[in-house]
Amino acid sequence: MTLRRTNGLVAAMLVAAFFLHAIVGVLWLRFGFSDHLAWLVWVAVILACVHIGLSAATGYSMLTDKQRPPSRRKKAHLILKWASGGMLFAAALIHVIAGLTGGAIGTRCLLLVVISLLTWHCFVGTKSLLKDLNAPRQRRKGLRVLMVVLAAVICLVLLL
Repeated sequence: MTLRRTNGLVAAMLVAAFFLHAIVGVLWLRFGFSDHLAWLVWVAVILACVHIGLSAATGYSMLTDKQRPPSRRKKAHLILKWASGGMLFAAALIHVIAGLTGGAIGTRCLLLVVISLLTWHCFVGTKSLLKDLNAPRQRRKGLRVLMVVLAAVICLVLLL
């Protein structure tokens, strides 16, 4: 299995874990839903660390490829993925360290920022993810719509 494919699989599991965490979190926050899936957070943290390492390795591999050097466009896209991922990491780290669970309005605003950054990072990385998983490019639009709809529902419940 290639490094890119491995990173794609980890990224797909990470996206699923983060969105599941967000859904369960808003259900817990709003409706007292059971917190039996709290361990999922730590699975996501481990997957995030693995994804960061694999992304650094695949990015380095792409940037140092002498046979097929990356175009300016690919380099710009890589920078965009790293920027969105870095901002997501920072916001998620604040959420985890502060133990913010949504009671105060400021906390809800941070949670809205985290879900927005997650959606943006996923939106930016969709093309790469599908390529890494050998999935048809035609699924890109549907996957992006699904992520935006999930994020919108989560944000709506947070705002109620």
